[in-house]
Amino acid sequence: MSENLQPNGVLKGVKVLDFSEYIAGPLAGEMLADLGADVIKVEPPHGDFWRHTAPVAPFESRGFMGVNKGKRSISLDLKNPGSKEVLRRAVLTSDVLLANYRPGVAARLGMDYATLSALNPRLIYCENTAFGSKGPYADRPGFDLVSQAMTGIMSFEGAGGLPHPIITTSPTDLSAGMFMAYSVAAALYHRELTGKGQYIETSLFGAGIFVQYRPMFAIEKFDRANREEMLRDIREARAQGNRADEATAERRSRGDQLRRGNPYYKIFETADGYIALACLNNRLRRAAAGVLGVEDPRLAGDQFNVEQLGPDETLVIGELIAAIFSSRPTDEWVDLFDAAGVPSGAVKMTAELFDDPHVEAEGFLVDLEHPTLGTVKQANTPVRMSGGETGTRRSSPALGQHTEEFLGELGFTGDEIAALETGGVVRRWKRGA
Repeated sequence: MSENLQPNGVLKGVKVLDFSEYIAGPLAGEMLADLGADVIKVEPPHGDFWRHTAPVAPFESRGFMGVNKGKRSISLDLKNPGSKEVLRRAVLTSDVLLANYRPGVAARLGMDYATLSALNPRLIYCENTAFGSKGPYADRPGFDLVSQAMTGIMSFEGAGGLPHPIITTSPTDLSAGMFMAYSVAAALYHRELTGKGQYIETSLFGAGIFVQYRPMFAIEKFDRANREEMLRDIREARAQGNRADEATAERRSRGDQLRRGNPYYKIFETADGYIALACLNNRLRRAAAGVLGVEDPRLAGDQFNVEQLGPDETLVIGELIAAIFSSRPTDEWVDLFDAAGVPSGAVKMTAELFDDPHVEAEGFLVDLEHPTLGTVKQANTPVRMSGGETGTRRSSPALGQHTEEFLGELGFTGDEIAALETGGVVRRWKRGA
């Protein structure tokens, strides 16, 4: 392993076998690599499926490269009986294994937790699935879009009842990956205390529920009756063959009005663009109103008193604030709000972040050298630690780029590696091939 490419981080010396594909598991591996772990991306002969989604070169896609930096790649055919010895040696010398197989697949491949922990009791085995392993959805496949739908994220985000997926990022994938990395770090600490590894399970569905800290929260004495009435409306509508969103539109519109009618936490059009104003308490709202030059009786006390104005007055003041914002360019508004201590920011295009001076000063983008595509710029870890370096200097790997190197570390000779390749057990990457 080229030590100069990995940070001298707090996880230096930790070896991770990353068998996961797509987003959640690979992100977890990338996060561990950013803290100094040696992460081995173990891929089938065709590679992680994410490599083939909108490829920019053979076996390379932006999606894959974005969540696999900092890793080494080996290509191993787990369906080939010859892979058993490679897997055995790899597990014996590793600390962590990441996987995201559907229930039952790992056991068929002989790499489930029960089998591998018998080889290495110190192994930390972290598995992510779509829905978890116990409930009635356990055997169903799923991706982020399905989790957004089934956890209610879409319906909560949709204005006027129209389901609206979050497509600029993958919230359940990314949060599940973060939970994987977080739980692995905790398990490593626990192993230091006990000497024992353990099994960890996460799911996209569970992550989608957890991150909805507001909609997935109920004070039962206040909320239960309304929820049960809504559920009754939904059941009746579906029993009659009608759409549930139409049957509950009026009930949900009241909540939408409260969520979307606050002019102090909103996006506004300016003379030359857009600005986000984000005030979450009345002290900040009063300061914002002062900058805007508006009088709003709802801001007098400690709480935003929506009852202070009627619907028509609420509409008028909202339109007034929108008109005021349109009178100046975005940068002028940001300067005024900064001077008043009010949180605000220009709505930017992602391309602008590549030249943003704050992004450069904080090192939030990093230049890496990819083995086939040359220099790539991508997001760097936002974590900084006084106890060790963070942020890898290794790009995402080519498929099988480190097969020979890693097998050599496991004790396989050159002739044995060549035989494994000839037998279709492993695949080696060759520059220019």
